[in-house]
Order: sequence, then structure tokens, then C-alpha cells
Amino acid sequence: MTTVFYPPTIPWGKLTQRPQQLMRWFAELGWTAVYHDIGMQRVDPPVVKVRPGLYLLSRYARLEALHDKVNLTRPIILWITYPPHSNLVGTTYDEDLVVFDICDMPSEEFLPWKKWVKEMLSKASVVFTASQVLYDAFSRSHPSVHCVPNGADWQHFAPASRTVPEDFPRRAGRVAGYHGALASWLDWRLIQRVAEAMPDWNFVFVGPLLGLDPKWLPKRSNMFYLGEKSYEELPSYAGLFDVGTVPFEVREVTVASDPIKVYEYLASGKPVVTTNLPAVAGRPGVYLARNEEEFAAMLEKAVSEDSAARRGERLAFARENSWENRARRIMTVVNDAFRSGVG
Repeated sequence: MTTVFYPPTIPWGKLTQRPQQLMRWFAELGWTAVYHDIGMQRVDPPVVKVRPGLYLLSRYARLEALHDKVNLTRPIILWITYPPHSNLVGTTYDEDLVVFDICDMPSEEFLPWKKWVKEMLSKASVVFTASQVLYDAFSRSHPSVHCVPNGADWQHFAPASRTVPEDFPRRAGRVAGYHGALASWLDWRLIQRVAEAMPDWNFVFVGPLLGLDPKWLPKRSNMFYLGEKSYEELPSYAGLFDVGTVPFEVREVTVASDPIKVYEYLASGKPVVTTNLPAVAGRPGVYLARNEEEFAAMLEKAVSEDSAARRGERLAFARENSWENRARRIMTVVNDAFRSGVG
């Protein structure tokens, strides 16, 4: 049985992203997955079993703490998404194979990662990319590069009867919703102008501030900032959106992204309006906008064109592009690498 380690990078319970989703499914599909949790500070107990095959290891715990609770079997994979973790290769986890999963373009906010990306490409046995743009950028830099986009936790977000959260705005009107980090890559000028142009709509933001001062957030009577919610709570909020939104700035980092929230909105049965991001073009129920005028128009169009048949298309897309299917694809590639002697 294969063991996969994910070194301390993202807290397990913070903004559930690609690493948490993949580790869950690796465990579900038969690997032993150990998530070395940067957010787990305690050392007693040093190991927490999340579900069969999936374990959290405290940030400060020694690997020896696993031996009493976890059957660590070879081969061992070291799964890296944070390029500076290049310095962990061959030092801590006694791995047989290194996987580098490229999730962000090393430019703009992530420019300091550039030298580490180059180093990781030289150390990894297998490379995955989270978008086609990233694949195009790195496919000639390594002999084994594979594009595996993000996916949908469609069971978690599937439409269902849920209690309306107490803090969800009761103001009349349609809801354009966003969940995720409130960060520098959102187009705040576009957001403010669209909210001004559509006073009868409500613009609801669910998520933590990331490197932003709250005083700089645009404020209007139809804009609501609800703060960070747990992953378990998110479907109750997304289910109340009329349209899910991805109002990102269009620049190198965002053009290379494949926003997970698009899959989550679609899994909720909702249409989606985004700025002009190539990764999401052509998906059912996704409307692209090049400027604030188009963004407002696409919000109206998404609502006016909605139907049971279109909702069915969106839900089918989410099921077909599940995290389970992504994990199966990755496991096939990695197992093929082992069989070919790569490692």
C-alpha cells in the first residue's frame, strides 16, 4: 500500500483547497495519506485519524509519532505544492518518489517562488499542473508533466434543503455571491462599480481577508461581508446565491488559475459569472465578462436563462469533474511511474 506525505503548508481546516481534497480521496481510494498540519500546534495527541487511511500529524511532532498509529508502507510519496519545500526533498520523509503539484504561476505575488520552482522541477519525479495554462508553461521543463485541473466536491455542495444561516442578508433582491479569500487578486474596482450599477442586487462575500486592510473594502448598502465560514457551512451559503461569482483581476497569476469555487458553484446548481479567465471558458453555466458593464449584464443574463435543464447540465459537469476522478487520474500516473522505475 502506498503512503503519501503532504508537508506543513496549509492548515487542514483553513479554506479547504486542492491538497485537502486530494489527500481525502487518496485515502478513500486505498493509499495512506498523512497531512502534516501546519495549523495543528499541539503535540498531544500528535496524530489524529480523520477517517480510515487519512491522518493529521501535528506541526511539531516527529515522524516517529506515526509508527504507533499508522501503518506506513512503501512506496512513500512526498507531495509538494509549496516550492520552497524543495529543501525537504531527501531530508525528512524518506520518500521513494517526489511529486510537484504546480498550483500557481510563479509571478506577481508569487514571484519569489520562481527560483524554488526551478529547483523543484529538477528534483521531482512527476509533475502535475492545476490548469492548462500552467501545463503549457512547464510541459517542456520536465519529462513527466500532466495537467490535472481542480475538481468538485459535488456530494458536499449538492442542492439540498438547509437552514438559512442567521447572518445571511434578508434584504430583498437577487444575490450575487462569492466565497473564498478576499485578496489582492479580486478586482475591487469592478466589484464596486457593478454593485453601484445594480442597487437591487445583493453582493455577498463569504471568506477571510487575506493581506487586505478591511477599511479598503468597498462599502454599500447592497454589499455584505460575512467573514470566514467552515467548509461544512459553505453549502448553506452557496445554496442561497442566485449566481456565483469570480470577480478576479485578469493578469498572469489569475489567468493561470483554475478556481475551485467555479466547480463548487456548479455543484450547487448555480450559474457562474467570472471575469475573462481562460480555464473556465466553455463550461456549462459559466458566463465570462471583459469589464464591469459586461459583468452586470452577465449577472442578469445568467438569471434570465436559468432553467431546470441548465441546472441539470451544471450538476452533471460537477459530477463528471469530481475530486474522486481527479485523484484516480493522479494515482494512475503515479503508479505508472513506479512501474517504469521512476523515483
